[in-house]
Amino acid sequence: MLRFLRQIPPYLLTLIVLVAICYLSLDADPFPDRERWFTFPGSDKVVHFIMYGGLTATFCFDYYRRTTARCKLWLLIVALAGAITVGAVLELLQAHMGIGRSGDYVDFIANSLGAVVGIVVGNKVFARLFALYNSPQ
Repeated sequence: MLRFLRQIPPYLLTLIVLVAICYLSLDADPFPDRERWFTFPGSDKVVHFIMYGGLTATFCFDYYRRTTARCKLWLLIVALAGAITVGAVLELLQAHMGIGRSGDYVDFIANSLGAVVGIVVGNKVFARLFALYNSPQ
């Protein structure tokens, strides 16, 4: 299975998640005629948290599937800053594009918190997972 994962081009999975987030954030109604899964107050904040946590965790997965070396702190900071910047830009675009979406600073906070948790958890989990998988038995 590891051979298959190494055949995927570098950071392609992260790019796919990023494109999905952009589509979901900028389309006026990305799921028309669908019943909403989360309907409690603030449920969209949970979705934002999950999306950006998934983005940064996917970055960590993409890094560790190709190497056993620990991810450098500067690379984690750049990935985190990139995710937070994307979240800010998408919120600004929502506010100013006139597509029926509204930018919200609380969404930005949820994006940022999700990115932080995703990078911390993703770095720990995938470093250990791939280290165990690559260790001699």
